[in-house]
Amino acid sequence: MNAATRELFRHNLIAQLCANGAPMKPAALKIGARAGGFEPADQDLDAEIQYLIDKELVAPVDKAISPEMKRWRITAAGRDYAAQEGLA
Repeated sequence: MNAATRELFRHNLIAQLCANGAPMKPAALKIGARAGGFEPADQDLDAEIQYLIDKELVAPVDKAISPEMKRWRITAAGRDYAAQEGLA
C-alpha cells in the first residue's frame, strides 16, 4: 500500500468509527473497508489501527471478559480530526 492509499484507508477507519458511535470489531471494520474499496489483511488492519491508537485518534476498548476479542472506539481527538477532514 502506498502512502496515499494508506491515508485513505486510515480515513476510512476513522470515518467508520465516528459514524458508528460505538466500539467496533475487526470484522465490521473490514466490511466497511471493503465497501470503501480496500481489501485489508488482518495484519494491515491491526497495523493501521495501532497507528491511529498511537496518534490518539482511536482507543482500544478494555474488556473484562474475552479481552482477546478486540474492539476499538473513536476518541475526542479522532472526532475532531474527522470533523476537520470532512469525514464525519
